[in-house]
Amino acid sequence: MKKLALFLVVIILTFNLKAQDIHYSQFYASPLTLNPALTGINDCNYRAGIMYRNQWHSITPTTAYTTPSLSFDINNLAARYIKTGVLSAGLLILNDQAGDGNLSNLSILGSAGYLYYFDSEHKYGVSVGLQTGYVQKRVDASLLNFEEQFNGTTFDHSILTTDYTSVNSKFGYLDMNSGLVFLAHVNPKIDLYAGAAAFHITQPKETFYGNKLSKLNMRSVLHAGAKIKFNEKWSVIPSVLYMGQSKAKEINFGTNLGYHVSNANMEADIYFGGYYRLGDAANILIGGEYKKVRLGLSYDVNVSTLNTATSNKGGFELSLSYTGCIGGLILDKPILWCPRF
Repeated sequence: MKKLALFLVVIILTFNLKAQDIHYSQFYASPLTLNPALTGINDCNYRAGIMYRNQWHSITPTTAYTTPSLSFDINNLAARYIKTGVLSAGLLILNDQAGDGNLSNLSILGSAGYLYYFDSEHKYGVSVGLQTGYVQKRVDASLLNFEEQFNGTTFDHSILTTDYTSVNSKFGYLDMNSGLVFLAHVNPKIDLYAGAAAFHITQPKETFYGNKLSKLNMRSVLHAGAKIKFNEKWSVIPSVLYMGQSKAKEINFGTNLGYHVSNANMEADIYFGGYYRLGDAANILIGGEYKKVRLGLSYDVNVSTLNTATSNKGGFELSLSYTGCIGGLILDKPILWCPRF
């Protein structure tokens, strides 16, 4: 009963406060949701990625909060005409779902990025990006429970209440995001990056309830990281993320360790590490890369007041990506180091 009560509080807050956007614990593995300026910033020409997150499963096993997304981006477009930088394009599709009412958020966003080099050696540069597209949110009010439907024992869904008939099943709007990222290849052992982004620049209106429109607040993002090689085998990859939207704030920081495996039979990388989302959850990760295929598995351990209901369990997350090259688009010099785990 205590778990149910806490979950109801969470859902009520979700509907009545300014909703916070989706977030991934492996934010560094999802470039197009982190910053539009990361479009096309990859090791070769194109990158295809999948992210999947499942949380609160311990509270509501059948209606857990899931966040899947697909992304694709490609660089070195119009290379014949652009000599001082790299033009890129990308596509992001995400659809998070939660709760008994199948609350869903489907976003289809296209992005464009331009990386400008400050030097002929391509050691220092800045990337700017713009992302825009359509967002549709849905809810199935017939699956929700309202006070007037309670008959003293159970909820009778055959009763059409005023609350039920006032709920809009869906609405949509155009969204726009932008960002920039500075990248630096300091020396063969040190790579750095720092970026900023703004999401929901136009602050679109949204509502599920009658004509009571609610403005979607702009979300600001600051992030930075590095890759530091100790030797040919070991490296450390720290990063930090700040996000703010209305009164909601999120700070996520940590580091991953990388180990490079090299022998006559194979070349591969293994990663493991941990992150902490301030006041919310600790996160552990293990991952690896082989032949341009990169896999990451992480798990959140809840440390907030919600842990009474979750028993300290948080969310499982999977990231999978592939980076490839196209003969006619191969860059004369590789792009600056791509931020990732």
